[in-house]
Amino acid sequence: MKSLIIFCGILLITNTSKAQFKFLANNSSNQYKAKIFVDKCEGNACSGKATVIIYDKVSDREIDTFHSEDLDFGLTEKQDAKLGWLELGKYQTPLIFGDFNFDGFEDIAIRNGSNGAYSSPSYNVYLASKDNQFLLNSELTKLASENLGMFDIDKKTKQIAIHQKDGCCFDKTINYKYGAKNVLYEDSSVIEDSSIADNVTVITQKLIDGKMKRTVQKFKIKDYYNQ
Repeated sequence: MKSLIIFCGILLITNTSKAQFKFLANNSSNQYKAKIFVDKCEGNACSGKATVIIYDKVSDREIDTFHSEDLDFGLTEKQDAKLGWLELGKYQTPLIFGDFNFDGFEDIAIRNGSNGAYSSPSYNVYLASKDNQFLLNSELTKLASENLGMFDIDKKTKQIAIHQKDGCCFDKTINYKYGAKNVLYEDSSVIEDSSIADNVTVITQKLIDGKMKRTVQKFKIKDYYNQ
């Protein structure tokens, strides 16, 4: 019995002391800072299961804890993950902060693999509330996981834009807005198709009075991309 207890104790110590690489993300947000624990770092690449703990910058109070199955990000040649508590640059972290639903509160997107189109980055998106609670948003997570990386945010127009691609010659941008009851809807889109000869066909759609108005234009490639 005594040997069994000793064995279990050794096993527990082994599991809890499993090498985890530790990082700080102090410059990615105006309101929050983060501690990041990730399973694997080899060379200049880190990935695998990870835990992200968010803190309030002013009070240093712990706000929330998140988990990712694959927190994938890179390091510079001068950064050594083995040193412990390595601080990541503002645009280097696998965390993206921003007001994704334009309600005045800072939200967070956390890298979760490369499941987007053409193996582009995918993210889980959490929306913040007044009391600093973060809830996973399935709609925004889908937009940030099934297209070409994270969506773009336009604060002035209060639009979210996703990007899609099909081969070398087809690109599509779709713009979303929030409508009644904070539900996303497609407001406009632009398709650029340069698959035929040396022409670009540009198809623009815009929601006007509840209906999509469609415009088709054709340009010479050299003229269109030199504008």
